[in-house]
Amino acid sequence: MSPVRLIILLVAAVAAIGAVFLVRTVQAPSAAAAAEIPVMAAPAPVEIPVKKVLVANNPIPIGRFVAAGDLAWQDWPADAPMDAFIVQEADAEALDKMVGAVARVELVKGEPVTISKLVHPGTAGFMSVMLTPGMRAVSFEIEPETAAGGFIVPNDRVDVIVTREVDTGGAKSASAMQGVRSDLILANVRVLAIDNIYGAPPAAEGEAAPRTGQAEVIMGSRATLELSDRDATLLNTAKKAGDLALVLRSVADLAQPQGATGTGRAYRDGVSQDAEGVRVYRYGTETVSTAPAG
Repeated sequence: MSPVRLIILLVAAVAAIGAVFLVRTVQAPSAAAAAEIPVMAAPAPVEIPVKKVLVANNPIPIGRFVAAGDLAWQDWPADAPMDAFIVQEADAEALDKMVGAVARVELVKGEPVTISKLVHPGTAGFMSVMLTPGMRAVSFEIEPETAAGGFIVPNDRVDVIVTREVDTGGAKSASAMQGVRSDLILANVRVLAIDNIYGAPPAAEGEAAPRTGQAEVIMGSRATLELSDRDATLLNTAKKAGDLALVLRSVADLAQPQGATGTGRAYRDGVSQDAEGVRVYRYGTETVSTAPAG
């Protein structure tokens, strides 16, 4: 190799090594410079003032009694609107006082509770939330001898019998004894209340409702039944026409048909017909017309 070429290679090698050292020097700051770089501290957490408000701890459907554990206190931003909420610092006993109330609207878990969403037994609007949707509450007077001796309690199932005078028009009737007739007009209907003693609604459709926890014998003077709108008109007509009696049914009959019987529907609609002839009901009075013989 010629001396000139060797010198060129040596110069190139020295230049390359110098370039490497130059790059490292530029990229790596000095220790003093590194010490001058400020370290950013983590920001201090911002504390948001809160108040404890009453919320639903479990889903609560319409008409269900509030049980222990269904409600709880939960933190809520203090600057958020909460005029309608139940705040712990304003009513520390609210959690216990709301047990036994009934939900007027459906509550989802975590939803704040307001006074308008719950109703206590005995207050205005309570009976309306006890009713099954689409049903009506109808009351009438009873006596122990016409209400199974006081053994009928709220949430029992009963039949309703009406006893009234009939006008046979001189015809002999095998079913009418001395001008008096009894008919079963409503079957397997739910008792909502006896006097002011009420029962909890069924847990689910097709299930028996729980007992009230009250005394098993209630010597009441007024019964409140849960009826459809048409059955409610039937009962109101029947109580004007004669004496009503309640007949206690077995709890095993829950799945049986409920409401007006065939006789009750005929009485409600004004006309019925059986082997004795045609019965026409006018203003609660029954008359029987028989076809002439032959």
